[in-house]
Amino acid sequence: MHTTLDHHDEQLEPSDDPVSTIGPTTPAQWLAAVLAVLFLGGALGYMVGTRETAPPGADSLDVGFLQDMISHHEQALQMAALDLANGSELGVQVFAQEILQTQSYEIGLMERQLNQWGHDRAARRDTAMGWMGMPIPVAAMPGMASDADLRRLREGDGREVDTRFVWLMQAHHRGGVHMAEYAAREAESPFVRQLATRVERNQRIEINELEAALVRTGLDQLPR
Repeated sequence: MHTTLDHHDEQLEPSDDPVSTIGPTTPAQWLAAVLAVLFLGGALGYMVGTRETAPPGADSLDVGFLQDMISHHEQALQMAALDLANGSELGVQVFAQEILQTQSYEIGLMERQLNQWGHDRAARRDTAMGWMGMPIPVAAMPGMASDADLRRLREGDGREVDTRFVWLMQAHHRGGVHMAEYAAREAESPFVRQLATRVERNQRIEINELEAALVRTGLDQLPR
């Protein structure tokens, strides 16, 4: 099976058989797993975060992108954890597990960089996307799932959850690509440009691979 694990940076070092590593089976166990991976991502971010002589201000594109992408990634982690807890199709859940690993790692990188610049991610504005000239509520960022969408993942089970997860994650990734593409082009910080390029590349790849997973598992036969 070809997944985006082939395209990620070497630091991630996934197992050769990601499906076989799926272990937790309850929401509580997956929450504990997510927290553990977030801790690891933060530690790695601390080690590899870059230093710059003139930190960008709180209203800069660089800080705004990092704050918004952290929030964007956090919802992806929530959806992935719900699919792992309530879904049943291993051909889809392998992607949910990968998202937990890679996006937790990236959150660690982004939090470390914000701290290094002297910005607290918790002090973010109530609106997002101001750095793109289009301030909107955080929950309305491109690709964000609605409360109703998340409730269906939480209350559903089996292949229905897997199918909905793929549809929502594809839309979520398209929104992330939209944001990252702009930051990769317009940000001042080399760290932000490089991270945004990584996010854009990986999420474009994963959109296509999620679609292929729908076909392989027969989930594409369910009505959208």
